[in-house]
Amino acid sequence: MIIKLAQRVFLLVAILSVLAKGQGKNNSPYNISRNLDMKIAGISGGLLLGSMLMDYTPMDLSEIAGLKPSDVPDYDSRAIDNWNVGSIKMSDLLLFSSIAVPGLLMFDQEIRSDYRNFSLVWAQSLFLTLGFTNFTKVLVGRPRPYLYADNASDNYKLKKDNRKSFFSGHTSISAVSWFLMASMYEDYRPGSNISSYLWASAFLVPAYTAYCRYDAGKHFLSDVVAGYLVGSAIGVLVPRWYTKNNNKVNLSFILQPTGKIKTRLAYEF
Repeated sequence: MIIKLAQRVFLLVAILSVLAKGQGKNNSPYNISRNLDMKIAGISGGLLLGSMLMDYTPMDLSEIAGLKPSDVPDYDSRAIDNWNVGSIKMSDLLLFSSIAVPGLLMFDQEIRSDYRNFSLVWAQSLFLTLGFTNFTKVLVGRPRPYLYADNASDNYKLKKDNRKSFFSGHTSISAVSWFLMASMYEDYRPGSNISSYLWASAFLVPAYTAYCRYDAGKHFLSDVVAGYLVGSAIGVLVPRWYTKNNNKVNLSFILQPTGKIKTRLAYEF
């Protein structure tokens, strides 16, 4: 699900990266920098490519049978007995609806007239979140909570994503979408009375998404907390990086003696 979504976002970013240069309104709150734009897209694409190239094998029934609840930290252990198909369906609904949420701002004529800059910041934020989420899932390879109990069927337990519990992609995508919407609306309409309602929604809807994923038995508590923090941080920071007259962001790549490439991101408050 995440990779297919990432492919569509990547195509959108690639197209907008070409079109957006110099195409935004003069009074747009954002300044599209080709340098910053390609760096973010490069990091996002690299993370997604890395997640696809890394060795990942779903757990089979014999491996699942060997899982021990005692190996789960105390703060996460309560999730083991969770299983709720209704919460799974609700979390899927929240995921796909959240992706489209920033697009609601296009009903505002001021924002719609700056659609190229707006769309690029939106796509970059989503793409970066997808990259961090999927790379971490494959790298960590954490078994999902429902594997430890007998509530789910064997067919469900054998799903290809049964070792992608950390961290929650539904939560991170919901969080980045809602926090991005609130952050960008405030950039276009500073001082608006609507902003407080958007920020309240930004805090509450991803939190409910996180609860549904936890109640469904798809994620541990630490999975959804991490997803919430990553998504909300990206949803707030990426618009700041593109804000006009913003010289507080320093994004660079460093080639280490070992041959590995280190990414350095500095933000001055």
